Amino acid sequence: MGMLDLRRMMLLCDLADLGTVTAVAERRNISSSAVSQQLRVLESESGAILFRRDGRVLGLTRSGRVLVEHVRVVLDAVDDAMSALAATRDQVSGQIAVASYNLGIPSFAAPLVQRLSHIEPDLQVRLQQADTDDALRLLRQGEVDVAITYRCDFEAQDLLIGLSREVLLIEPMVLLAPPELHQAVRSNGLIALADQLWVTGLVGSILDVALLRAADRAGFEPQITHRLETAQIVCDLAATELVSAVVPRLSVPPYLEHLIVEGASMGTRTVSSLVRTGRRRDPKIALILRTLRAIGAEALGLREEEELVAS
Repeated sequence: MGMLDLRRMMLLCDLADLGTVTAVAERRNISSSAVSQQLRVLESESGAILFRRDGRVLGLTRSGRVLVEHVRVVLDAVDDAMSALAATRDQVSGQIAVASYNLGIPSFAAPLVQRLSHIEPDLQVRLQQADTDDALRLLRQGEVDVAITYRCDFEAQDLLIGLSREVLLIEPMVLLAPPELHQAVRSNGLIALADQLWVTGLVGSILDVALLRAADRAGFEPQITHRLETAQIVCDLAATELVSAVVPRLSVPPYLEHLIVEGASMGTRTVSSLVRTGRRRDPKIALILRTLRAIGAEALGLREEEELVAS
């Protein structure tokens, strides 16, 4: 057996994680035919039967599973080597790429850029907006170094093989409603808004699902009159006090906080930072993670202080 290609070994690990060539192609942003061709070359290079097909699923043989175990060690070692090499430099400099979901940009990514511009001016942070699934794909492909993601409590958790996650903030989803209806909601629950009009996100979005689940638990179907793309725009329409909404707490600007129905439980979403496991020791990445951790702690402390004042 000759030298195995690192990129093909990454595809093998993807296949072990995902089970289908189509899913691997989507993760790596290449065609399914290219993935199949590269896997066939890897099988030829290894001199062993690595795969067996069962319908659409391309399963691993015992030889394939053994190779995957060792490939993961190799990939981790490459990341460790890059981190150790970076640690030999005298200063933190160069570029680092961060992917963030929409609301994470003003809440985490923008403060990150601002702080690092003062303490490490030679480090350039490059931001890329991406939803959680795309951010994880970019991270695995090596196109970004850090991902800021979120998952709501009703969503399936991500498969994080080879990635390390750190929780930055557990954020409540909050109910926005006209102030004159708050007491009715506190007394009777969400059913008090059964006859009201609603604004939410696009069909199937997090905002949409959060509202529909909450209304279903309360026993009514919400009258949705507006569907908008982002939580910020949803808040802007809720500001008219003609409609109600369920949004993440961090999306509510200070001038609309009087619309939040205190004590109404709408669920939570967890904001996290993710990196490839072997890169945590890289000084640039370690600095990014420390700064994001501080931003999250400050946001949490500010919210707790506001809640204490309100009570």
